[in-house]
Amino acid sequence: QVSNLSSQRLNDCIIENATYFLNTPYKSGTLDNETKEELVCINDQFDCVTFVEYILALSIYQLNFDNNKTPNFESALTKIRYRDGKINGYGSRLHYFTEWIEQQKDYGILIDVTQELGGLSYQKTINFMSSNKNKYPSLKNPDDLNKILKSEQLISTLNRFYIPKNKVKEIIKEIQSGDIIAITTTINGLDISHTGFAVKVDGVIHLLHASETEKKVVISKNNLHHYLSDNNKQSGIIILRP
Repeated sequence: QVSNLSSQRLNDCIIENATYFLNTPYKSGTLDNETKEELVCINDQFDCVTFVEYILALSIYQLNFDNNKTPNFESALTKIRYRDGKINGYGSRLHYFTEWIEQQKDYGILIDVTQELGGLSYQKTINFMSSNKNKYPSLKNPDDLNKILKSEQLISTLNRFYIPKNKVKEIIKEIQSGDIIAITTTINGLDISHTGFAVKVDGVIHLLHASETEKKVVISKNNLHHYLSDNNKQSGIIILRP
């Protein structure tokens, strides 16, 4: 469990760290370069998920250090990235962000505030990876494929909440800088298509994220509401408070 840190202090640390990495290059697939699954810990290039993981682990480590606790940073990142905090092949990585959320909630790292902010209930059948095995060479391993199938079955049974993107404008003032924003999608079989941190710019919430479009870590030019409106594959958001 995370030590008793105030939510606001952790959020402030997250924004300070995330801002430091502005303009860091975007690169996808940085965790898939090794034939053997092992912890990849780099900070000179990110995709959207590795950016969120790195900043969250770094911030927790720094604040625990300040509280005279010194957890190993690599251990913190492993705990966040892998199922039950244990590396056991490609399938042990939390590939689906919904399962990632559930684990961080169980650890006491995050609180899902979506429902209390007016989120609507929804369920979705998740099978993107197993339905597109050609995109994931590691799924040729039966053990890894089985772990992914079990993950998909679990996620498909979860009753989740999200804020539809046409409702985000109504609740945007309730979002805090440092909150993690998980963006739901209309893509068949996929739960979350993008993620980043909420950040206030002139009092208005924008998205601080590793952008595939801009090929670097940026703060969105438009506020969060308009950012979502510009992408027809983004259906809404889940709001997670560290």
